[in-house]
Order: sequence, then structure tokens, then C-alpha cells
Amino acid sequence: MLELHENLKKILQAKNLETFYSEIYGQKIFVYVGLNLETWLFNDEKIYKLQNEEFKLSSIEEFSNFIKSILEDFKVQNTHFQNLLEHKEGIILKGGFVKNFYKKSFVLRQKINKNLKQINLLSEAFNLLLSEQAQYKKHLKILNLSISILNKNTKEHLTRIDTLYTLTSAIKNEKMNKSIYLLSILSSIFLPLNLIVGFFGMNTNNLFFKDSPYGTLYIFSLICCILIVGFIFYHSKKTKEFDLDEGKKAKKQTK
Repeated sequence: MLELHENLKKILQAKNLETFYSEIYGQKIFVYVGLNLETWLFNDEKIYKLQNEEFKLSSIEEFSNFIKSILEDFKVQNTHFQNLLEHKEGIILKGGFVKNFYKKSFVLRQKINKNLKQINLLSEAFNLLLSEQAQYKKHLKILNLSISILNKNTKEHLTRIDTLYTLTSAIKNEKMNKSIYLLSILSSIFLPLNLIVGFFGMNTNNLFFKDSPYGTLYIFSLICCILIVGFIFYHSKKTKEFDLDEGKKAKKQTK
């Protein structure tokens, strides 16, 4: 049993403490900051755990189990994040809409970033521990690999959020562009019609077709022609949508 150094005690009581492994006052200390503060001391090839302000003799097995429990907690959170992402991806790919997506994605990203920061700190501390405590490399090698995999998976979740954000923005912009394009086409079609109606609606003499019994029919025919021309123009300008499976379809037709 080793007593807790007073200065070390003050360090451990700091509010801005983060996970680390370092030599403090001649003692090799591993500190993990999670829901609870856990402190381990490595001295003369022995491991001590801080309990009730005293370092009590422990073992590499107990330390390994402690790290495993941390990793399990992170895995549970990552699984939760993965399920959320898959749910949102499914909705968007089916053409649905996620309410308040930008706000929700920001909150989710913040949570994943917080996890990633803790995993990075744990990874750095763990690597320093293994570099200085070579006798434990054999026992902790698998745990170090698990931390690396966890780090990679967490980064992939962030990438998926960015992809979802980009996709949602692109879909939203595409819908807006289509709406603006449609309004522009309608305006270009009905502007000449408004001009014709306004012209023949004037209360002046000597208007075209004023005395003709078929004047209304002529004007109606002219309006219909303009509508038909506008409709044909609209369809001729429509671009063919890009189909990712188009190449596969062409190959099937060739066969």
C-alpha cells in the first residue's frame, strides 16, 4: 500500500483533468477521466489502484478488466450512434424527410466528437503506458488493438454524418432549383398570354378582329398555340437524369 502524495491529490482534484499517463513526483500514474475518476500507479513492476486516497496493490488482470469495461461502454455508445445513422440514412434514401435534421445532426456530431476525444486521450495514454511498461505489452496488446478499432469506427461515424449532411443539402437544393425552374417556365409561357389579354382588353377603337365574327376564336387559337409551343419548348429543354445503373442496363440489352 502506498500513500497518496499531497500534490498529486491536488492534481487529481482539478476540474479540468483529462485522461493521461505521466510521471508525477517520481510516480508513474495512469488516470482515466470518465463518469468516475480512476487512478492507477505503476511502480517496481507492480500495479496499484487508488482507493480511499490510498494506492492499494492490484494486478494486470484487474487493470485489463478496467480497460475492457471502458471499451465496452464506448462500444455500446457507438452501436447506438450507428443505429441512429442507419435509421436516418434509410429515411433519406427512401425519399423521406428527417425533421430538424440539421440541428439533430449537429447534436449527434457533438456527442460523437466528445467520444472521439475521450478515445484519443485513452489511446495516447495507453500507448505511453505500453512504451514504458514493456512487461505488460503481451497482456495489453489486444486491448490496444481494440482501442485503435474503436477510434477508427468513431471517425467513420463522423464521416457518415458529413455525408448525410451533404446529401440532405443537395436534395434540398435540387428541389429548390426545380421549383425555381418550373416557376421560370410558367412565367415565360404566361407572360405573352398576359400581354395578349391586356392588349385586346383595352377600350380603344380599331382593335384587331374587332368586327370579325371569329375574333374570339382567333385569339383563343393564338393563345393555345403559344401554350403548345411553350410546352414543347419546356420538354425539349429537359435534361435526361443520370442513372448510375445505366451502364448495367446497356450491358444486359447487348447480351
